[in-house]
Amino acid sequence: MNLNLKKLKKLTIDPPPLSSADELRRVDNVFFVGGNLPERPTLETLYDSHYQSNASLFHLTFGPEENFAAGEALARTIKKNFHVYLMARFDYAAPASFIERAYAAGVDIVEFGSPEDNSPSLAHARTVFPRWSTVCTLEAGNENISHSIEAIERLLDDGVVPLVRIAPGAGVVPADALAMLFETLEGGWLQRRVTLKPLLPLIYLTTPFAPSSSPGALRGFIDLIDGRRLLATSDLRRVLRVKEVEASFSSSGL
Repeated sequence: MNLNLKKLKKLTIDPPPLSSADELRRVDNVFFVGGNLPERPTLETLYDSHYQSNASLFHLTFGPEENFAAGEALARTIKKNFHVYLMARFDYAAPASFIERAYAAGVDIVEFGSPEDNSPSLAHARTVFPRWSTVCTLEAGNENISHSIEAIERLLDDGVVPLVRIAPGAGVVPADALAMLFETLEGGWLQRRVTLKPLLPLIYLTTPFAPSSSPGALRGFIDLIDGRRLLATSDLRRVLRVKEVEASFSSSGL
């Protein structure tokens, strides 16, 4: 991937909108699905759009804790009807039970915000989700760039995928400092061999990174097959993990 400085400037002027638990929208290859939305009409809209042009990633934002069950049901419905990666975001420090239920419902990648506010949730998610399937999204421009770089390093050391989105007002930060932050981010991904393929649609949409080149027909076919293999592996791991937990509960008489 390449760091596109023109795209970086554009994002500082017009940052990508935050995901919402009350909104359904599609941007390029990413479907943003609110966890508070009614299940049936949401599914109908997803069908209509997805089968005209397949989306590569579904991004679900869970609503508040008292409405978690609605988002959980929506996650199950999406995973049952669409063979795609499902990423889900918690905008609060989710309890361990919610993280486990989200995984069992079909969520492939789980996302949290500030590492300071979500440290216990991030730690537990790493024990539930596969390697490099726990994400923490930092906001560039809300704090000193050096602090963001330190946070990136800490997250990578903990086995968490750091993402960076440009916050509103980041235009006051020097462009070269923002560029250095994203270069550090990419360097950390490469050094730790982070699995990024499922996240690329979101990365290309919300960051100044762009594909290095358009893939040819053969490369595109190979990437498609590899993506399906990774998704099938993720789904199989979930089935085995959930069955293992259910068997443990049965043996305990629970």
